[in-house]
Amino acid sequence: MAHASATTTAKDRPGDGPANDRLLPWIAAERSVRAVLLVAVGLVLITHPHTDWGRTITDLTNRLGFDPRSNGIQRVIAKVRAISPDKYTVFGIIAIAYGVLEGVEGYGLWRRRAWAEYLTVFATSLLFIPEVDEIAKSPTALKIAALLVNVAVVAYLVYRLRRRGG
Repeated sequence: MAHASATTTAKDRPGDGPANDRLLPWIAAERSVRAVLLVAVGLVLITHPHTDWGRTITDLTNRLGFDPRSNGIQRVIAKVRAISPDKYTVFGIIAIAYGVLEGVEGYGLWRRRAWAEYLTVFATSLLFIPEVDEIAKSPTALKIAALLVNVAVVAYLVYRLRRRGG
């Protein structure tokens, strides 16, 4: 009988089954959406390194009804224009690699795999320092919200792993 309880899986324990965990699919979906966006951006950057992205951002902000001369948008455009085509390719490769990582996390979390929970905790935690550094340099509501979401995801997954005995 002791052997049977030792082989009990996390899905067999109360509170760990699919019906009792409504957050994991949301986290998996969020990671999957990020994966698609990152891979798409990466592919665009790699295939269009000589595009005037500053002009593209200016045109987009005009179409959306924003003033591209406002301080925040103007700073973004200036930073984008300062990037060389070679760096766009590097940024594209990094975006694709990060997108693949997010996709693997999303898939594993959707399939409720413990390895995906560990991977997500590890990978997301590694980015806390650069995220906090970026917020310290130029805080925005979006950056703070992203950090809070990531902290909540890590806290939740650590809770799940500890509860499961992982």
